[in-house]
Amino acid sequence: MRHVDAAAIIDLVEQRLTASEREMYHQHLSECRECAAEYDYWWTFLSGLGPSQLKDAPEDVIDDCITIFEKPNPSPNTFQKARILLDSFIEPLPAMGLRGTIVAARQLVLRVDGLDIHLRISGKESNRTIQGQLLPLTRTALIDGAQVELRVEGQPAQFAFTDALGEFRFNDVPAGSCSFAIDLLSEGRTAHFLVQGG
Repeated sequence: MRHVDAAAIIDLVEQRLTASEREMYHQHLSECRECAAEYDYWWTFLSGLGPSQLKDAPEDVIDDCITIFEKPNPSPNTFQKARILLDSFIEPLPAMGLRGTIVAARQLVLRVDGLDIHLRISGKESNRTIQGQLLPLTRTALIDGAQVELRVEGQPAQFAFTDALGEFRFNDVPAGSCSFAIDLLSEGRTAHFLVQGG
């Protein structure tokens, strides 16, 4: 008998031959080293392609893993009370050694939701300018492109965006308490605070 071709060996390994054909080929393989080596190669190769013995992890383990990496969805209605670190109306700043100098601007530093917010309110009560800067506590990069909303009761809202230094500005702000909402778009959260009085 001549050498067994690869297709017949594959059929033999996968047991797709009749009993008489299997017996004939096994007889040949016991006498022919070359065909026996070919059979061993295909048997090793095809047995490695069998179904995977891997199983899925238990559902509770999968759920625990998902929970670890899930980011909580920020709730738009959560408010955190701002802490005043400095208010020049309460604690006047020194006049830099100049006698008789009246400081016309109110300086505030507030801390809310992982941010220090520096504000300078200046100008006449009916026509104020508010300059501010956002300084994050947990990272070195400044906040660029955050939307700052300013509301004064009875007036339409004003909007500004922080620049590369985290600074923003509002002009022509009327008298009254100022309510701020800062949308930190890149972080998916909002910081809210209120500045009372002028």
